[in-house]
Amino acid sequence: MRNNEALWASVRPGAPFKRAPRVAGYMVELPIHESLPHDRSAELWVDGEPTERLSSSIRRWVTTLMHDEGVTAPLGRDSVSVKARVWSRQAGRLAGIAAADHLMREWMPGATWNWMAEDGADIEAGKIILAIEGGRKQVLAAERMILNLVGRLSGIATNTLSWSGVADPMRVASTRKVHWGLLDKWAVHLGGGLTHRLIRSDARMIKENDLAGMVREDEKRPKAVARVVRELDLDSVGAFIVLEVATIDEAVAAAEVWVQRITDEGRQDRLTLMLDNMDQEKAKEVILDLNTHEFRDLVIVEASGNVSFSELETWKTLGVDLVSASALHRGATPLDLSMLFEGA
Repeated sequence: MRNNEALWASVRPGAPFKRAPRVAGYMVELPIHESLPHDRSAELWVDGEPTERLSSSIRRWVTTLMHDEGVTAPLGRDSVSVKARVWSRQAGRLAGIAAADHLMREWMPGATWNWMAEDGADIEAGKIILAIEGGRKQVLAAERMILNLVGRLSGIATNTLSWSGVADPMRVASTRKVHWGLLDKWAVHLGGGLTHRLIRSDARMIKENDLAGMVREDEKRPKAVARVVRELDLDSVGAFIVLEVATIDEAVAAAEVWVQRITDEGRQDRLTLMLDNMDQEKAKEVILDLNTHEFRDLVIVEASGNVSFSELETWKTLGVDLVSASALHRGATPLDLSMLFEGA
């Protein structure tokens, strides 16, 4: 741990977030598609500011956290004033500052503060990110919520950054298995990941349970998959379409009908084939078949289901366009933050 004088002196702005350059190619070893529709981050974060949609979510979560702490009204400033700094024991990528800022604006009247870094900034261990002055009881009552918000969301952003760096040029996306709703999705975005769907209706996903109710009696699965693709109402599917396939035959049948249909209709829509819980050898065969049939321009390949960090290199080598995993956000360790009072 650094000494207190050094901590109080090390006030430096963090580096802004910059996305790594993308690479596109037509070899099996690289994903085909440079741009993907699996991102709804513009609904949350624009020009470094939260949208009203994200701001509303922040208000709800902050209120819940404060109420759970037993604080049901703004914390009036008491007569004894203190100065404090929030600093990080770890290097990482910051997220959650806008949420903590809302907490202090709405719940700590009379307090003053200054951020030394912004959402999306990369920081080193020992970096001071917040200077705050307020009533002693006021600051102590809000301390844990401030640290929880920034620490947890920064942990997600930092974890996502690690996944994105290893996966590149393949992309990584979160799932809807979130703990803190849109806040988790926001943190994934700040870490360089794709949000995927924010809500169920954002995109049409036809998964195993959906297909089970669509297959007709005595109808083979590849034929059923092809029929479902043929009958899709493309004007009511949302931002993108995801179809889960379990076998090579299902993947090729879906892709063949899709490419033929899109070509006939003069459209450029792309179908995402989700290889959910498919082993890598089978996935390799699926991608080779799609490439052989020249279907890949209009077909995106997504791997999902128990994808681990250690497997990213292999999935990238196979030519998958993206992996979606709840481990981005559900498995993230919070960034280790502390609040230090002046004179402590």
